Amino acid sequence: MNSNALTMIFRKNKYVFHCMSEQPEKSCYLLKFEMKACNLDFIIEQHHDSHKRMFIYAVFPLKILPKKRNDMAILITLFNNNLASGCWELNMQDGALRFRISYLYEEDAYRFEHVFMEHMDEAIRFTDICTPAILSVIFANANPHEVFQQLTKSVDIGMN
Repeated sequence: MNSNALTMIFRKNKYVFHCMSEQPEKSCYLLKFEMKACNLDFIIEQHHDSHKRMFIYAVFPLKILPKKRNDMAILITLFNNNLASGCWELNMQDGALRFRISYLYEEDAYRFEHVFMEHMDEAIRFTDICTPAILSVIFANANPHEVFQQLTKSVDIGMN
């Protein structure tokens, strides 16, 4: 499946996107989304090798300060232990936080679009659900365990 299929999906869904790189082995796109709590950039990487890998990254808009990284690591570990798909990643060196879903894609055009949109919707929904909890740990000094318990009482964190 070539990168034109992805750009057609982006246009069909009226996504604002920018091609970051287009190479024989990989295509990379930047999408902009306005979420409830903040704006997020999504980076889509489509690998054109024999493995046919697709990566969807939701990039958190700010870096986590060094003094907050341990609390954030606890919170994202709690998130990750309860996820059906995807994972949160925190770079403890620079504070970059992102959510990632990766999968192997199929060449069939219908399946390609259907599976991509399913994973994209999961990434959007899950980052939208988790962002207020993340912000409360960063800015309100909330306890990550308490924030997680409050969130899981009202939301199916496993996205099942």
